[in-house]
Amino acid sequence: MRFLFTTFEGGGHVAPALLVARRLRDTGHEVAFLSDAANRSQAEDAGLAFEPWRTAPNRVAMAQADDPLQDWKRRWPPAVVRAICDAVLARPALRYAQDTIGSIERFHPDAVISNELLFGAMMAAERCGLPLGLLTANVWCFPTRTDLPPFGPGFRPGGWFAARRDRNARAMIASWYDHALPDLNAARRAIGLPPLDRALDQLAAAKTIMLGTSQAFDFGEEPPPAPFAYAGPLGEVPNWARSAPIPDAIAAATAPIVLISFSTTFQGQAGAIARCVQALAGLPVQGVVTLGPAIPPGSVRAAPNVAVLTEASHDRLVPLAAAVIAHGGHGTVIRALMHGVPIVCMPMGRDHPENAARIIHHGAGLRLSRSASPRSIRAAVMRLLRQPEFARAAKLLGARIRAEGDGGRLAAKAFLGMAGSR
Repeated sequence: MRFLFTTFEGGGHVAPALLVARRLRDTGHEVAFLSDAANRSQAEDAGLAFEPWRTAPNRVAMAQADDPLQDWKRRWPPAVVRAICDAVLARPALRYAQDTIGSIERFHPDAVISNELLFGAMMAAERCGLPLGLLTANVWCFPTRTDLPPFGPGFRPGGWFAARRDRNARAMIASWYDHALPDLNAARRAIGLPPLDRALDQLAAAKTIMLGTSQAFDFGEEPPPAPFAYAGPLGEVPNWARSAPIPDAIAAATAPIVLISFSTTFQGQAGAIARCVQALAGLPVQGVVTLGPAIPPGSVRAAPNVAVLTEASHDRLVPLAAAVIAHGGHGTVIRALMHGVPIVCMPMGRDHPENAARIIHHGAGLRLSRSASPRSIRAAVMRLLRQPEFARAAKLLGARIRAEGDGGRLAAKAFLGMAGSR
């Protein structure tokens, strides 16, 4: 079969999409990857045919501070949703739709697999009569699941009061997306589709929604409602970090290793990283900061017991760690938990409050403010190191996550079934 993947340069969701695409290719299917030019090298390293966006937003460099989302500048939730609608979901929807239709006409896929924010790609699949699958790299980011608290506030499940709270919050958050409705309906009319009543109705075009997270992590005991299904974690390491060596001094450290990691995309995190370095300075630990492409080398000062690395493979570094301090991005959190490492979470935005809520729910770490002082960070780290119940909870949860199997394989199998039922 032939599969067209559509995504955009937005950080941690690209590598998981590449993982699933590669699983399909490795089992004999043809895959084309439509994304920002910044992702060409990753796609081609994975052996995938690559095509950049032609008229839609197309970033040529990774993690630059002029990311069109600029969501790190906003704290008021409706403003964050509006920024996402204007940058990706709605305002450029027609250009995403037209580019996707052009790729469909050239490649003739049996199905389209899209990132959940690309509503333009979704309407292109709908217009062309192709099965549409959505692939997330984290917990579901829209308020359309009624079995869990809605995405955004970082709520935890509870009794009747929580159920009422969640119902009201779900309706309110869904209404914020209706800011996108004029742009979405203009795009739909331009390609010959009827208008939507509500912006999030566009999601109904998807036959399958694969959640690239763990059901055990996601408050989950019962299977989710259709069309959702759990793939499990899609823990692919980006190609720019895969072969980066771990310095001998860190690999041979006798003091507990504490990893500081704050995203591969720019979110104004340099100040938080600097405060984390200050927190670890003088403690009986070996600190390690991984910057990634988001923060320029030299912008964060090391300390005598804290090394600063431009890049490193977390698959090699995390198993050495006794604790992780992180923003709460899904990839960082899940990788730490899979290795049984507890987490100090300092949410910066996006999915971070949701992941922090799940960490706390499972007893696998602590949550601090993004503006927490070095003193508060130091105290939280020492709690994780001195109170073994955090590590025990992380190890128990990690074992449950690992037992769910190969997320890339499970997602590929589900998308094959979807395409085969056409």
